[in-house]
Amino acid sequence: MVRTLAAGLAVVLAATLAPSAARADTTTPRIDDLGPGIVSAPVTGAALDGDTLYLVTRGLQPAVIARYDLATRRVVGHAELPTGTGGWAAAVDRGAVYAGMYGVADIHRYDPATDTATRLTGLGTDTYVFDLAAAPDGTLYAGTYPSGKLYAVDPDSGATRDLGQASPGQSYVRSVAVADDGTVYAGTGAAARLVAYDPASGRRTEILPPELRTESFVYDVQVSGDLIAVGTEPSGKLALIDRRDPGRYTIVDTGDRTVDAITIDGDSVYLTARTSGSVYRYRQGTGTVERLGIPVPQDETRGVFVSGGRIVGVAGSGEVWTLDPDTGDTTVTDLVAAGMPAAPEPAQSVAVSAGRYAYVGGNFGLQVHDLAAGTSRRVRAYGEPKRIVPVDGKAYLGVYPGAFVDTYDPVSGVMARQGALGGVQNRPRAMVWLPDRGQLAIGSRAEYGTAGGAFTLYDIASDTAHRYDDPVPGQGISAVAARGHVGYLGSEIAADGVPPVAKEAQLAAVDLDTGRTLWRWTAVPGATGYSDLLVHGTRLYGLTSAGRLVVVDLVTRTVLGTYQLGDSGGGQLFLRHGTVYGVTRGTLFRLTDQGPATVLAGLGGGWFNEPQATYDPAADVVYTLRGNDLVRIHL
Repeated sequence: MVRTLAAGLAVVLAATLAPSAARADTTTPRIDDLGPGIVSAPVTGAALDGDTLYLVTRGLQPAVIARYDLATRRVVGHAELPTGTGGWAAAVDRGAVYAGMYGVADIHRYDPATDTATRLTGLGTDTYVFDLAAAPDGTLYAGTYPSGKLYAVDPDSGATRDLGQASPGQSYVRSVAVADDGTVYAGTGAAARLVAYDPASGRRTEILPPELRTESFVYDVQVSGDLIAVGTEPSGKLALIDRRDPGRYTIVDTGDRTVDAITIDGDSVYLTARTSGSVYRYRQGTGTVERLGIPVPQDETRGVFVSGGRIVGVAGSGEVWTLDPDTGDTTVTDLVAAGMPAAPEPAQSVAVSAGRYAYVGGNFGLQVHDLAAGTSRRVRAYGEPKRIVPVDGKAYLGVYPGAFVDTYDPVSGVMARQGALGGVQNRPRAMVWLPDRGQLAIGSRAEYGTAGGAFTLYDIASDTAHRYDDPVPGQGISAVAARGHVGYLGSEIAADGVPPVAKEAQLAAVDLDTGRTLWRWTAVPGATGYSDLLVHGTRLYGLTSAGRLVVVDLVTRTVLGTYQLGDSGGGQLFLRHGTVYGVTRGTLFRLTDQGPATVLAGLGGGWFNEPQATYDPAADVVYTLRGNDLVRIHL
């Protein structure tokens, strides 16, 4: 988000004002509905049966399972799934297709003959089914989050057996495969482990090579004959393990971040790696690895298969590609153009550049609204744009996973990767523009399995990152503001894949020239995180993730006042004519001497992250979401 207080530019937030804390303005602002913020058909689940791919959408309501015909390159059927917001897991066995969901850990069965889907079962209190695999006897094995459990499911009755945590203390079972003899292999996170489970005896054996136990995830696992193939994150390793003697193994370094999909075809092991989107072939006979191509650059791969002598892959952005491993010949098919149902998805981010282009971030996508022409188009992004800051005609994106800085030029239509925050940073949480320094100030959260974060000054002229790790020890940096040579940070205790190590979020000040932390302070006891900060004069305004607005005197470092809003989930603040405004998921408000006053209620923004928006001082309008639609609010 762009926040240059001298120019009056800032961003917005989302939460609903409590009646006790909010008075209403008498005039209702005019609202222009600009249509769905972002429309797409991103994919997380993929499975192949003969010449048919089965694909499960991500983040759409309702979630959809679709049939894609490889011969015609068309979507030839689909069904809406009864529950869940998407499905990471997909498996085919004996003519039935199974989708493992997230939002709720349900498993659905899809009948391709009738294009109907029914709920088969649910898996305890978990919220994610991350992978599914069918055993020779027909039993389905599922891996879940956040309990990190392995489940056995009867595909006929839906009866389930809770097999317990795959590996003690691990909250993710990220990957599952079953060998011909029924042995189940489960890959875990946020500390990588590979567990061999014997269904007959219940015995578990950890077999991951010790060199890989510092990885965050066993991201994918496949088994064929006596070979187990494993891919890891975040160091992009491929491990080839002898199933009969796991002490015999080979480790291949792809030089990438994540080996996200693997398939075994005779002597060849095919794998895909992100962030590059590369496809590799490892030949067991010669022990050699070669890169075959990059069908969809910088994308994730949700499944890789072999069909008719070609490699088939499914890109998370919503594309199917094929690659001839001998010639490199490649085809790429956009699934929406091929007939995949598209729908609005929850927004990751929103920003507007000079009143001309509005940007809405999604899953591996960026919707570009040309406000002058009244048109909208989706372009492929290289991840999830968690934050967007327009600078000099380009949109700068803070991208997860990997904590990258990308740019999009709306004139040329070019998306480009500029650089990375580096270290163990993974999730951009805040980003503001410092025009006097020519830098983006970025707050981030560390890699899965690591508690902590960083504050980074990213120089856009040289594409260099000056990163300062853990300015608030053990916490991510989720809110950033600046004045002069001082940066102000708001932290969050949340960590990905591991419990928090801190109990309360803090405010901090850093010297922008040296990165030195000047002070840290628990301004709001019990707060677990900040979603936004705004500095104006000698006052710092902060909004916590629980919806508490705090006003701080920076000279005396004392709290001048706090106000509880109705919505939790945070949001963003902006300055208009010297007055602080905020947008939450449900409400646009302004801060008066008596407290927050409601300007507009009933937004109900469809946000994936904390609500965001942009204030355009030239037109005196705010852009944010109402439901899933991008709206322009005239102040």
